[in-house]
Amino acid sequence: MPIHDLGYRALPEQRGRRVPRWWVIAQTGLQLSWKSQWLRRMLFLAWLPAVGLGLLLFFYEFSLTQPVEEMGAQIFLRNLPDSEPVVASMVENPTASRREVWAYLLLTLFRYPQGLLMVLVVALVAPPLIARDMQSRAFLLYFSRPLGRVDYVFGKMLVVWTYLALITTVPALALYVLGVFLSPDFSVVGYTWDLPFRILGASIWLIVPTTAMALCFSSLTKESRFAGFAWVAVWALGWAAYANLTALDLHESRWSQSGFESRWTLISLYHSLGRVQAWVFGLERDFAHVQAPIALLSILTCVSLAVLLRRISAPLRV
Repeated sequence: MPIHDLGYRALPEQRGRRVPRWWVIAQTGLQLSWKSQWLRRMLFLAWLPAVGLGLLLFFYEFSLTQPVEEMGAQIFLRNLPDSEPVVASMVENPTASRREVWAYLLLTLFRYPQGLLMVLVVALVAPPLIARDMQSRAFLLYFSRPLGRVDYVFGKMLVVWTYLALITTVPALALYVLGVFLSPDFSVVGYTWDLPFRILGASIWLIVPTTAMALCFSSLTKESRFAGFAWVAVWALGWAAYANLTALDLHESRWSQSGFESRWTLISLYHSLGRVQAWVFGLERDFAHVQAPIALLSILTCVSLAVLLRRISAPLRV
């Protein structure tokens, strides 16, 4: 038979919708990450601090109707980090300080137990997401299909976002709901109605910069363990440098509405993030104290995304 009419022909079928392209990437990453037993254990542990703080909220609300128990609530709060301004407000006016106490306990959940879990969970989930695709050159198979760089990056980010939301946003919202139901009456909603929205805002400031930086590290190497080491080192070294410099400069530090303030905040991503989250929850009322941390996190996010997109598209330009 003669061969004729050579060339490309249009397919009669219509192309699929754009949404499933990044969803397939995200679904695959979620399934592979879920195989880790350590990750499942961390997700379980993420709910234990929320339960403990929920009981503390119940004890605090109970103390408002029972003055005898008020001193016990103050003692419990004093044992938490950077609680002096909140305790002072509670002593001055217990009823008017309800929203401030709730906001402080939610911030404590974000900064301490969930902050540590955030570093560990991202260290397990994020480093292999792009590094393994670089090592196996699987991304070339991805981009041989109608898949763009934005779809690929968004799918990978959705994996990290999901697990971070499960250890931060969801337990915090559950803590708020638990505290409302454990309160003697529902009048507490009138004092704290804005806290769920502030939880979402604090989660965004936590999730977006950390995800961008973690995936940037993952794209810079083909070995996921190097990316994981770089991720942990940034947080650990920053925290250690902040602690040492603040200890040496203790006489120049001061107390603010949100607790202990040091001029070395920008050295540590952990403390910069905590300062911004304190502002989101309304505990830090001076915006001048959070301008520099907000700028730092914004620049970090933009630079990380720029490097990430460049690293992904570099092999495609060869």
